[in-house]
Amino acid sequence: MSRICSVLIMLVSIAVLPLTAEYNRLGVPDSSAIREKIAESWFYPSYKNLKDRKPEVYSNSIGQRFQVRVEPSSETTFSVVVAPEVSLSYDVVDNGVMRKETVSEFIADACGSWILERNRVTGKPVRIRFYFVQDGDVFIQFSRDSAVGNKTLSDYVIGGCYAARSVPCGIAFDRLYTIPFEDVLDLTERTLPWQYADIHPGQYATKTAMISRIRKKLPSLEYAAWGCYDESGNPVNTYDGKPRKKNEDEEKKDDDGKLSMDSNGFVKYIVDGIVESYSGSCTYVAPLLRETVAVNPLGYAGVRGESETLSLSLDWTRNLAAARLSVQTKKMYLYEESGVDVQIEPFSAEMTEKGIVNLSGYLKNSGYRAEFLPQVLYVLGVTEPTYFYLAAIRERIPGDPSTPKEAAEIYKFSDSAVIFPYFDKSGHFACVVFQMTPSGAKEMTLGAFVAEHDGCYVHLSRVLSSEGFNLR
Repeated sequence: MSRICSVLIMLVSIAVLPLTAEYNRLGVPDSSAIREKIAESWFYPSYKNLKDRKPEVYSNSIGQRFQVRVEPSSETTFSVVVAPEVSLSYDVVDNGVMRKETVSEFIADACGSWILERNRVTGKPVRIRFYFVQDGDVFIQFSRDSAVGNKTLSDYVIGGCYAARSVPCGIAFDRLYTIPFEDVLDLTERTLPWQYADIHPGQYATKTAMISRIRKKLPSLEYAAWGCYDESGNPVNTYDGKPRKKNEDEEKKDDDGKLSMDSNGFVKYIVDGIVESYSGSCTYVAPLLRETVAVNPLGYAGVRGESETLSLSLDWTRNLAAARLSVQTKKMYLYEESGVDVQIEPFSAEMTEKGIVNLSGYLKNSGYRAEFLPQVLYVLGVTEPTYFYLAAIRERIPGDPSTPKEAAEIYKFSDSAVIFPYFDKSGHFACVVFQMTPSGAKEMTLGAFVAEHDGCYVHLSRVLSSEGFNLR
């Protein structure tokens, strides 16, 4: 039996082999000289003549290797892929002993890859893609619009969403077959949002330090409905700030040194870890309950709001973020003066199975649809490297069946979470979510958080990270 059958292999990282500044300003591996050499034999022949062709490996002027191959991309199209060599690191468990192994591969969506997609029948080009960061769902692509005089159009795509779409590019499409990536940057510098590629991994040290400290504290936290602590560390209710009566189980947990709280109490606990370093005390609860949303008192939501708070976590996270800003600046900021709301709308459309559809983006007093959080947080991770975010979760709840049809269901902000987007040392996007749930305080991936809150809206409030962060 092959020895590989006795090992468990787990991919832990993908990194482009060492580069030098000779490539371009973004440090992207460049295959332009190779593409120029192989253009006639790989980019123009029919699919019939290319589909069985074996991959070929070429090196550029400084020794970076690229593989050229053909792959089917859909039922009607195929792709010619020019992919750089990358190093894959694995943890290998062999007879109970873990060791690292490294292999080289040529990955189609690696940083530096270039892909030409063509129609299988006509051979006509459909699009060209350039990959230029360490995340394969971020790329630019070019297409030719025959309806407007064969103009070349460009897109900037992040996670299936268009940060720029169908932007005219003053270059002949065929020129893109051999153009260096540096020339692409020059041509699109003012038309595509290249600020989203301005990634500096060293800027995230404060956030990653905060993540590490929170992780260590999670086992010492327990869930308690409506639970939080006031500015003096006394247990109070999140819905009114009044002293909280603990049950017998909670008293035992306190005796064990555990703190008990709900999801809103948890985000306060995190922000208190910053505020206390500035003021010597934690945030006051009463200001966090200040309403930030005005509703029609005669409407269904207004009437229902008389008996329950429909915007609790939205008010709570907004006011918490404003409180953190106030403490640092030593100036009292109300929420509406603070600018803590995240309201960016970097995307105009989305790729779907049914084609390209427009996006609504940010919805006032609601936030973003949960499924678009990864794309929004990617942009925030690049453009706001020193901030993390308090997330207020807006969920659909059943209405009173005896009420009119339009009031059969409403939305309510009940829970909250803390989100840390960042880029790791190799330039890959990462995101950590912390939330207190009935099963306890937990860390989850952004994907797991989105899946758990499918169909919800998530409102984000920005909070500046701090080196002085410390938790009780």
